Amino acid sequence: MKNLMKSVAAMLLMAGSLGFSQETAKMDKDHSKMDMGDMNMDDMQMPPKFNNDNLAKAYAHYEHIKIALVGSNSKDVKIGATMLSNSLKKVVGSEAASKAVKDIEIAEDLNSQRIAFSALSDEMVILVKGNLKSGMIYQDFCPMALGKGAFWLSSEKEIQNPYFGNKMLKCGSVKEVIN
Repeated sequence: MKNLMKSVAAMLLMAGSLGFSQETAKMDKDHSKMDMGDMNMDDMQMPPKFNNDNLAKAYAHYEHIKIALVGSNSKDVKIGATMLSNSLKKVVGSEAASKAVKDIEIAEDLNSQRIAFSALSDEMVILVKGNLKSGMIYQDFCPMALGKGAFWLSSEKEIQNPYFGNKMLKCGSVKEVIN
């Protein structure tokens, strides 16, 4: 039973990763006869695919930071920021985003990281617009964040607010769909 539970947990971790999603999309299988139950195509979200592999890696690290902020995990935010900083070195036109992510790396606390994340999000919008091959990215907005409102990007339609974490997880709305 323990081995079964470990196997199921490992499979769930793999299924949730961006890389797994992109690889399964490449598989040549006929899913036309698959029973979708009550689901419709609007409920299914395909991960974004970029015209540039370096930007794809950078966006994945941005998502890492966002998820760590949602979980209020300052240490993991710093790890994600370091990875994003390294990735952005290979992305043309990313100087402003690189500066913003450096501010996250040197931030002393979670609140400072969230402030810097707002600037990073604004710069990431500029980088991703016009660079998607397929899929979509949601530009979300929380009017209460940072006292003036703040944006962030997400690969999922469901709101998970990185500025308040579990205090106000669902606060915000989709303001634009980038595709």
